[in-house]
Amino acid sequence: MNPHVRKFQFIAPFYGLFFKPQVLGYSSVIGKHISALDLAGCETVLDLGSGTGAFGRCWQDLGYSVTAVDASPAMVRLCLKNGLKCLEQDFLEGLTFPDDHFDVVVGAYVAHGFPFADREKLYRESARVAKDLVLFHDFGGKSRFSVSVIEKMEGSCYREFIARAPGEMERFFRRVDVLPLSSWNCWYICRP
Repeated sequence: MNPHVRKFQFIAPFYGLFFKPQVLGYSSVIGKHISALDLAGCETVLDLGSGTGAFGRCWQDLGYSVTAVDASPAMVRLCLKNGLKCLEQDFLEGLTFPDDHFDVVVGAYVAHGFPFADREKLYRESARVAKDLVLFHDFGGKSRFSVSVIEKMEGSCYREFIARAPGEMERFFRRVDVLPLSSWNCWYICRP
C-alpha cells in the first residue's frame, strides 16, 4: 500500500465526521457557480479521489449519475455508506474506464495532495476519461497559515500546488479557466 493510501486509511474516520457540513458547503458553492460550467447534455460524473463522497453526493443530489473512485479502502467504505456508487481505484495506476467514458470528471481537494509527477498522472487520467469537462475544486490564491499547518501534517504539496496551478494543468487540457471561490480556494475548469 502506497504511503498516500496508508495515510488516508488512518484519517478516514476523522474525515467521516465532516461529511454533512462538507455537503452543505459544496452544495452552496455548486449552486452559486454551476452556470459557469455549461453542463448542457451532461449526465455522468466521475468523482475522482472521492474521500467520503461529499462532493460527489452534491452532484448526485442534482440528478447526475455519479461514480466515485478512491484508492483508500476505508474511504471507499465511507463513500458507500454515504450513498454513492464507489469503486476502489488509484489514478496513479491508471483508471479502468475507457476514454471519454464520463461527461464530467470532478475532484475536490485532491490535486494539492500530490507531488507534481503524480499530479501529472491525475491530469492525464482525468483528461482521458472526461468527454466535456474536468473540474478541480481545490486550493488557489493566497496561502493560509491554518491550511498550511494542516496540509503539512497530512504531507501534502499544498504550497507547491498553489504556486504552480493552473499553469501546470495547461499541458493536459486545451483550456483552463480559474474561478475564484474565496481568497484561498477556487475551481479549475478544464476542457479536455
